[in-house]
Amino acid sequence: MAPNSNLLRIIGRVGRELSTGFDAQLKGLGLTSARARVLLQLVRSPEGVSQAAVTEFLGVEHPTAVRILDGLESLGHVRREPAPHDRRAKLIMLTDAGRPLAEQVGMLTDGLNAQLLDGLSAEDIATTSRILTTLLERIEALKPPVSDALEEQVP
Repeated sequence: MAPNSNLLRIIGRVGRELSTGFDAQLKGLGLTSARARVLLQLVRSPEGVSQAAVTEFLGVEHPTAVRILDGLESLGHVRREPAPHDRRAKLIMLTDAGRPLAEQVGMLTDGLNAQLLDGLSAEDIATTSRILTTLLERIEALKPPVSDALEEQVP
């Protein structure tokens, strides 16, 4: 096995373990990681975000994003409003009731980041971030363009 082949396995394991640990902490708040990520995005975007943007940053299919948003909306954490630039589009807004929960999630993630990165140098963090960003860009480049994927599904 080549020395660098271990890197992707380690990255995958780190991702799985991080996700598992984060999910366990979120369970105490009654949230899934997907719902928490939406709340974090909304607390950073007081003007709201489009459903399309939610789908993109979650990296899921549109129906999955709709189910996640429906769940958050039914709990009173978010609301949908017509987008001012396009009445067909909907903006997702954080509600007053959802704001404290979103802030709790933010504190949880800040604490997790601090705990995991404690003792690592700024240089190591910057280098790791740069490498992981490059790998992510390369992975994204391997995906077929959306139009190609849609054409392949047409009989």
